[in-house]
Amino acid sequence: MVRAEASSKLQEDVHSVVMSLGAHLDELRKRVMWCVLAFAAAFLLCWVFRQALWDILIRPHVHAMRAYDLDPSLHIRTYFEVVVPQLKAFAICAVLLTAPIIIYHVWAFVAPGLFFHERHRVLKIGAACIACFIVGVLFAYFVLVPIALECLIGVSTGWAKPVMMVDDYLSTFFMLTFITGLAFQTPVIVYFLIRWGIISVESMARYRKPMILGAFIVSAIITPTVDPITQTLVAGTLILLYDVGSVVAAPTRTTLLSFAKFTGGILILGLAFGGWYWWWPVGEASAVKGTLTVGGREVSEGAPAKLTRGALCWTDEGGAARIAFRGKGAPVVYLAGNARVQARDSGDLSLFRGDTLVTGANQKTDMVVHTGPATVLLTGTRAQLSAPDEDTLTVSVFEGQALVTVAGETRRIAAGQTATFRRGGEPADLSGAEQRWRDIIGPGQ
Repeated sequence: MVRAEASSKLQEDVHSVVMSLGAHLDELRKRVMWCVLAFAAAFLLCWVFRQALWDILIRPHVHAMRAYDLDPSLHIRTYFEVVVPQLKAFAICAVLLTAPIIIYHVWAFVAPGLFFHERHRVLKIGAACIACFIVGVLFAYFVLVPIALECLIGVSTGWAKPVMMVDDYLSTFFMLTFITGLAFQTPVIVYFLIRWGIISVESMARYRKPMILGAFIVSAIITPTVDPITQTLVAGTLILLYDVGSVVAAPTRTTLLSFAKFTGGILILGLAFGGWYWWWPVGEASAVKGTLTVGGREVSEGAPAKLTRGALCWTDEGGAARIAFRGKGAPVVYLAGNARVQARDSGDLSLFRGDTLVTGANQKTDMVVHTGPATVLLTGTRAQLSAPDEDTLTVSVFEGQALVTVAGETRRIAAGQTATFRRGGEPADLSGAEQRWRDIIGPGQ
């Protein structure tokens, strides 16, 4: 009797919470309307503060371009490209701003149809996924995207002038951040697969090597570039997140040991590579006359400074400087006043402006100079390179020879010869030609 009454009461409770189809649709319409209104308000807010928001979005691009002393301006191809990329960017930012409201209304619509244990499980998974996605987006914004853009720009610096389009940059930026946010769902997936008994810790340890291979394959597919540094960074992140999920789900000796080995190895390799690449000097710079600026730090006359990869060097008006690269028989470069160069590696230099004299390059240690219009290879050479602007280069060889590569074609300059290379064609005085055609076709044509 008691059981029958309890069953009847349960059925009444169920019927009391069951909604008709019309009520469901009405509830859905209200929830969607609130989400649309919140999105519209957020979009208007983004448009009002569009300059500040735009500065935030292009920060990785500005960081990458200024690392190589390049103009960080973005360009457009069509009139519509002034507005369309901004609308797209602000729409995505508005979705992110209204995400808490959208998630709340989705949950308020779905939750009444779930049992208590199902609600508890969905809340746990949803909170973990959102937190990991936010961490992934922040990691992409502050670490992955700046490194990827800087590496890609570094490949072209000296022989190609980058002209970045607004739409292309935004597509790359949002793609990398979104993909990284999805990649950071790995620990959540691994955690629940283990806790729900779908996979075991032993099977994860057994298939760890194929998983590492798969991480590199996935990183090669999802990254929109062929940059090996970016792909390795993404693959390493996937493997690390895989181990984090294993440790959190089952903190056993096996998972902790795998995590410690991989994380420790990554930290050691990262510190070693970073120390070698960014802090290990490739040469020494000193001011011969006047003041020399190395990496933003002024060096007075007679005080040498270590020259690291990526360091910008420039001399003041009337000054002079000397750059000696490391290594036996390494070349020496002298800078005249108002010269601006960047060290790429030992015996590898980018010339942006000014006059330089290269000496000491022998048959075993070449000197490579990257400029706007051409790349110069100096072997056993003493030569002067002059760049009055970023589109002009004049090479004068005193001893040896110089190989100048322009648009895939190589030209040899022997001792006692000079040659000038210009990007975009030779300068010309067109006034005479214009007057001639006025005489032929008349002044009104």
